[in-house]
Amino acid sequence: MWPHIRTVLVTLHLIAITLLALPAPEGGMDRQSWQNPTVQEELHAWTQTLNSCGIAITQPELEDRLWTFAQSYMAIRSEVLQPFLPYYHYCGTFQGWRMFVGPHRYPLVLHIEVAEHGQWRPIYVERDAQYRWRARQLNSYRFRAVLFRLGWPGYEGELKRLAHWVATEAARDFPEAEQVRLRFYQRRTPSPDEVRAGAPITGEFGPALEVPLRRQP
Repeated sequence: MWPHIRTVLVTLHLIAITLLALPAPEGGMDRQSWQNPTVQEELHAWTQTLNSCGIAITQPELEDRLWTFAQSYMAIRSEVLQPFLPYYHYCGTFQGWRMFVGPHRYPLVLHIEVAEHGQWRPIYVERDAQYRWRARQLNSYRFRAVLFRLGWPGYEGELKRLAHWVATEAARDFPEAEQVRLRFYQRRTPSPDEVRAGAPITGEFGPALEVPLRRQP
């Protein structure tokens, strides 16, 4: 009997992990995140591709149809996965991350600054060799994945927790500082032609998150 039981168990396991591994926009089911320039650029490219194939559709129409389809797909997927959730939980077989769906054309760069005597100065800039405060932690490959998420809608709480951790560390390392500020600089990655031509990289800062520094007694 054991070979038959083992075959059934292995088959159920394969079904369970295959269903969970099917593509799903779990992190993208926030309509606000679809307004990100990278997402809008992808939608624009697909709209042009469909138009060139003789399919008349506008970018807003394509976005609305994809959103409707994604909602239906995720609802069906949730129902299908429901019986397997205890197995995923107790065996630790959840799919913790997704494969990349396309290049991030508008990446965010974290800037951390401290205010000393009323003047702001940078102490950390992501991937910058000059400003490397706490770079051992912040430049870690695991931390980079966290920073990527914090630039998207829906992670405001996580960003605040990071800011309070930064404030705690900065209060020890910069005795003259009164505040710490976190903000992301967003710019479009240049095309190959722009790189060859030496075109300047321009962008803009998003909203800043400022935290007062509290000294430990």
